[in-house]
Amino acid sequence: MIGNTQALRWRTSVGAAAISVAQRVASSLRCQGLRAKLATATDLAELDRRLGSDAVAGSAQRWKAIRGEAGWMTTYAYPAEAISSRVLSQAWTLRADEVIQNVTVYPDATCTATITVRTPTPAPTPPSVILRRLNGEQAAAAAANMCGPRPHLRGQRRCPLPAQLVTEIGPSGVLIGKLSNGDRLMIPVTDAGELSRVFVAADDTIAKRIVIRVVGAGERVCVHTRDQERWASVRMPQLSIVGTPRPAPRTTVGVVEYVRRRKNGDDGKSEGSGVDVAISPTPRPASVITIARPGTSLSESDRHGFEVTIEQIDRATVKVGAAGQNWLVEMEMFRAENRYVSLEPVTMSIGR
Repeated sequence: MIGNTQALRWRTSVGAAAISVAQRVASSLRCQGLRAKLATATDLAELDRRLGSDAVAGSAQRWKAIRGEAGWMTTYAYPAEAISSRVLSQAWTLRADEVIQNVTVYPDATCTATITVRTPTPAPTPPSVILRRLNGEQAAAAAANMCGPRPHLRGQRRCPLPAQLVTEIGPSGVLIGKLSNGDRLMIPVTDAGELSRVFVAADDTIAKRIVIRVVGAGERVCVHTRDQERWASVRMPQLSIVGTPRPAPRTTVGVVEYVRRRKNGDDGKSEGSGVDVAISPTPRPASVITIARPGTSLSESDRHGFEVTIEQIDRATVKVGAAGQNWLVEMEMFRAENRYVSLEPVTMSIGR
């Protein structure tokens, strides 16, 4: 609950009051450790584009689906008895190019829920037996996902809002490994709204695993390196390796190599004049992972420039730092990753 709503009385318009409420909500979330911020008009337009505004405004609208540039969109409604944390979380396991989940909460403590899936061809059947396709209302259902007045959907009924409804607002992150108590640790390396910087000081056996797990989480990764052979083993469809500052098209995560030039104490000249510095991506993606050799230390000021730090302690143990906390983690080693890690046979122990 927002405790200072009395101040809203002095706003000169409904729009100004709405912005003030949104600012208070975002600030409250940030105080609880969530990196929330107020969306601008440009952000809202981009969100609508990603949600399929071209399909809503297009002419390829059928009874059971609508088509946009990225594929066919089909919207289904959840029945009242299926609106629960467990059922809603199953949406992210569906086999589809994109999944959009919409939970709408009304002032009378009721709610509705829909799911929109994007597929290359029209979906012949619902992806789950509990879902009901909104026949004849596909364009209106897709428009209901966007930032504007919500159209009425005849095929959808409100139900009481559950006492507790936990929904995902982003990916859980990349699996790092096992904590001392047996729990697994996952760390997000991307942020939908802000810049994200990750520092990894580890050998290639660990660093490459982190990179390919980022790819496995759905990101498009571009590695900037002057040592193409070093990264030759990690080639895959969603990962590009370039030797220039310009990243590959549609890159969401950049990977750069960190090289610190040491200096002589006598004359201040740099040692190892043949050592290349890291290639800085231009334009710079929102998320950048910096790979350094194990044992590389950062100054306190440099450390503050990274949201996440992963530092190798021994052969398969890393120290992970994020949000002011630190964890010692036993890195998970999966056999399926070995062929991406090295061109040579891998002798490290695998996951247990």
